[in-house]
Amino acid sequence: MPVPISPQTVQRILTPRVGSRLLQAVPLAQKASELLSGFSPFSATLEEVSQQLCNTLFNSLYDFLGPAMTVLLDNGRQMRIRMQDIPDIADDVMGALLDALPVTSSNLQMLREYALRQTSLSAMRVLLVKYPQPPEEKAILCRVIRDNYPPWRYESWLPQTS
Repeated sequence: MPVPISPQTVQRILTPRVGSRLLQAVPLAQKASELLSGFSPFSATLEEVSQQLCNTLFNSLYDFLGPAMTVLLDNGRQMRIRMQDIPDIADDVMGALLDALPVTSSNLQMLREYALRQTSLSAMRVLLVKYPQPPEEKAILCRVIRDNYPPWRYESWLPQTS
């Protein structure tokens, strides 16, 4: 059940976080795309893919940027990528894979487990947007998101009234 994830999709997700100049200089979007496109629930878990993605992101960024880990964003601002930023960036990229998974009961179960174990914002987004949720579960997911993430990470897709 491999799901193709294009390098352009990954690049679109990464650009606000690391800037387009870096993505033109480093094959990071290609590496991440290949990793995500190779996912099969029969050979790896979402947690394993997420960890591999974190490692790929960190190693690629560190190899190119060095210990300063400072990027120039497209708005001209310089930003230092901290170690604690890597899992959030990886979760954003994992969202491309989670979005592309077909809506099935087995994928629903896999997403629920992943969302709970990893506190994955991308998994919670897919659960809310693609899968019908009982009102109580929807309210809990919305509360967890609002209590644990800055609004800029969810305001474009999380319902205001939930």
